[in-house]
Amino acid sequence: MIDRALAGEPVTMWHDGTVRRDLLPVGEVARAVVAAVDHLDALAGRHWTLGSGAGSPLGEVFTTVAALAARRTGGEAVPVVSVEPPAYAESSDFRDVVVDASAFRSVTGWRPASALAYALAETVDHRHARRAIAPG
Repeated sequence: MIDRALAGEPVTMWHDGTVRRDLLPVGEVARAVVAAVDHLDALAGRHWTLGSGAGSPLGEVFTTVAALAARRTGGEAVPVVSVEPPAYAESSDFRDVVVDASAFRSVTGWRPASALAYALAETVDHRHARRAIAPG
C-alpha cells in the first residue's frame, strides 16, 4: 500500500476500514528475539506469539500511509477506497487480529517500544528512498 501511495495510486481495501490488525514493526520482532536469547530454557518447546496487543483499524493505517506518502512526494494524499474483495479473499481477511503476547512478556520482559506511527513513517521513508534509486 505504501508503494501504491507513493506512486499516486489509490490505496484499496476489501472492507470498510474498521478491520483491525496488530501491526508489529520488524525492529520490535528483532528486539523480541534478542530478549528470547536470554530465556531459552524457559521458552524451549512452545510456540510464542508476538504482537503489540493493540489492533489498529486498517482504514486509519492506510489514511496515515497516504498522508505520509504525500508528505514525502509533495503531492496530495491519495484516496483510500473500499473495493470488492477478490475471489481468493478468505473469511479471515475480514476479522480483527490482535495478538496477546503477555505469556512471552512474562518470561522475557519484552514489550514493544516503538509506536506504529513512527514505524509507518520510517517505512514510507525507506520505500520512498528505494524508489528514488531504483533503475527505470
